[in-house]
Amino acid sequence: MSDSRKPTSPSSPSLDTSIAADVAAIGRIDAVKTVLRLLLETTGLRLGVVARVTADSWTCCAVLDEVNFGLHPGDTLEVATTF
Repeated sequence: MSDSRKPTSPSSPSLDTSIAADVAAIGRIDAVKTVLRLLLETTGLRLGVVARVTADSWTCCAVLDEVNFGLHPGDTLEVATTF
């Protein structure tokens, strides 16, 4: 992954707390893992992500990564580098 596409952590402490709460909330929903697994099996994709998306970035809340892309819950990517 090039430097511009490396996942980062949020810079604002209040935003960081809000994002951490969202990541934790999604992590507590057992069905999310099942839905990601079904998504991958149905589509043939090897990466599934539940993300919190803003105009500038998206933050992984849950990840099923069978291609070792390197994304983990809490990682943040700039929208400009993902599309």
